[in-house]
Amino acid sequence: MKRKVFEKRLSRREHSICSFPGAIGEEDLRVDGRGCEDYRCVEVETDVVSNTSGSARVKLGHTDILVGVKAEMGTPKLEKPNEGYLEFFVDCSANATPEFEGRGGDELGTEIANTLYRIFSNKSSVDLKSLCISPREHCWVLYVDVLLLECGGNLFDAISIAVKAALFNTRIPRVRVLEDEEGSKDIELSDDPYDCIRLSVENVPCIVTLCKIGYRHVVDATLQEEACSLASVLVSVTSQGVVTCMRKVGKGSLDPESIFEMMETSKRVGKVLHTSLHSILHKEESLGPKRQKVGFLG
Repeated sequence: MKRKVFEKRLSRREHSICSFPGAIGEEDLRVDGRGCEDYRCVEVETDVVSNTSGSARVKLGHTDILVGVKAEMGTPKLEKPNEGYLEFFVDCSANATPEFEGRGGDELGTEIANTLYRIFSNKSSVDLKSLCISPREHCWVLYVDVLLLECGGNLFDAISIAVKAALFNTRIPRVRVLEDEEGSKDIELSDDPYDCIRLSVENVPCIVTLCKIGYRHVVDATLQEEACSLASVLVSVTSQGVVTCMRKVGKGSLDPESIFEMMETSKRVGKVLHTSLHSILHKEESLGPKRQKVGFLG
């Protein structure tokens, strides 16, 4: 069931720092009426694709993201023999924006996938050991496919929310390893759809992107605002407000004081983002299998 994550503005301040575009003033006002730390309304719907282990669709303003997770059995990596792993693929549909035609979409898709790899390289993000079936022999590989359906600004934040929601929705069949007298092993998968393991997404971070416009910075920038920004900072934040990684994009420069302020803003906004997302995911799941699916794939 589709749920609106943000019924209220994320910002708790009534007066802040920014106006838009061009002339940045002292009033907390952007062209669409939001404050500098306000997100647009986010809509989240899980379990929207039937032939996946988990899926989610997220709409953030005019940005529309679909994520599917497929669990398949594979072999652990040599350097991590007792862990499973995640693989990311990002498809930037040319229908989302004309800029994705040709190799433009491929380059952006690779950039987004590399960012996701970097975020999930943190051991605390996902318990990869729970994906191991038999050390050095078998493990679960989670293939995370991201499809950009529409681009309306702030892609990285929307994708990180959709990936976290899809992982929350993911169900992996429970496996038993049977060994005979000769020492050969057989793997038995449970055929009970309710006999499965779930991933804990408590520590999975979300990205908060802050765009520098003039002397101020804003979160959840629209395409207009992104065009006015010469530099942005992508900050990966956990539900506890811990920054796990940070990346600067854009050709503009940022002074150390601005970077510090942007990191503090990302922590504050990120904690509220996680709280709202966790609440709506658990609320949706509590409705059970009888919940009504209202998405375009429902």
